[in-house]
Amino acid sequence: MKYYSVPADFKKETIDEYNRLNNTYQDSRVIETYGNITIGSPIESGRSVDMLPQVDFGQLRRYVEYSRQKNIDFSYTINSPHMNSREFTRKGILEIWSFLGELHRAGITSLTISLPSLVEIIKSTGYDFKLKASVICEITNANKAEFYKKMGFDRIVADESINRDFQTLKRIRETFGDKLEIIVNTICHKDCHYRMFHYNQVASDSISVSSKASSNYYSHRCLLRRYESPSTFLKLSWVRPEDIRYYTDIGVHYFKLQGRQAVLKGNPVQAVEFYFKESYNGNLLDLLEIFGPHSNFRIHIDNRSLDGFLEPYYQEDHFCKHDCRHCNHCDSYAKKAIDSEEVKKVYENVKQFLDQYDQFKKELKAITSSDATKMQSSNLKIDFVLE
Repeated sequence: MKYYSVPADFKKETIDEYNRLNNTYQDSRVIETYGNITIGSPIESGRSVDMLPQVDFGQLRRYVEYSRQKNIDFSYTINSPHMNSREFTRKGILEIWSFLGELHRAGITSLTISLPSLVEIIKSTGYDFKLKASVICEITNANKAEFYKKMGFDRIVADESINRDFQTLKRIRETFGDKLEIIVNTICHKDCHYRMFHYNQVASDSISVSSKASSNYYSHRCLLRRYESPSTFLKLSWVRPEDIRYYTDIGVHYFKLQGRQAVLKGNPVQAVEFYFKESYNGNLLDLLEIFGPHSNFRIHIDNRSLDGFLEPYYQEDHFCKHDCRHCNHCDSYAKKAIDSEEVKKVYENVKQFLDQYDQFKKELKAITSSDATKMQSSNLKIDFVLE
């Protein structure tokens, strides 16, 4: 059996569709949706609030109750990598206790979290929440998995960077147990140098967005990097529906679709069904974004041209050496699946867009043309001290 965790759009009709899929397919089922309130939330999460469905506690309570009637659980996301250290203060702990009490009364029994300090707070309340370790925990090896097992986590989500490292996933599975989950439709770059900093920005903007310069900075730069070359798209750590079998072969049976920011414009039910079918004829980029485009910059990736792409990763231990200079595996498949000229055109369009509309670039230009001149004219001296 394959178990799927999918982003919530907080619509009853979507739960009805997941229930239909669960009753139609015998070897796959949606076991939970996940998300958090965005109206009146005092606690950070792992997504900027401006990207998510507008949901208050009343809507959450009704949605969870209806989901349970269809035998579909809900995991509440408190997966911020930081809480501005509020959790280490008496006032902060009391606020978290109060919020956890509200969640418990709303019928929440499962939490997706990342902070170890939050685990201790949760346990101190006496509420019997099941805990899932967020991908933000960056679980990349068996030692880290063992840590979360000892802390009492019911399930863990592996870091996306090891999605194609089958030996490591197998060791984590053997260490933690059968409830190891992987994200299948990730659009994050492998070994992304922005990743840790992006998580921190998202946490800061998960209650209220400080500025467009903040909320768009990393997503804009990731977008530009994605179109640097056709092979870049193959270096994202996605898992196609056709390749689910490789993971079940090593004992991984829990799969997650990310995309809380895409559920309102996309079609998560359609995306889930393709994974249930383990077959998809179409543009892989559409599927990864659960048919809710993240931007107007689009290319076509022929999914079926990627048949066989993942096989060497499965057959050879540590097939990927994380050194693209000495490997052309992704390049060779990119030639089959992607039009390189189309990528070049989109790359230039993205560059032009960022030059004109990226808010952070605008702020820098404004400072260069005004504030910096004032600083120079006033002979202001700034000393940088490295300690």
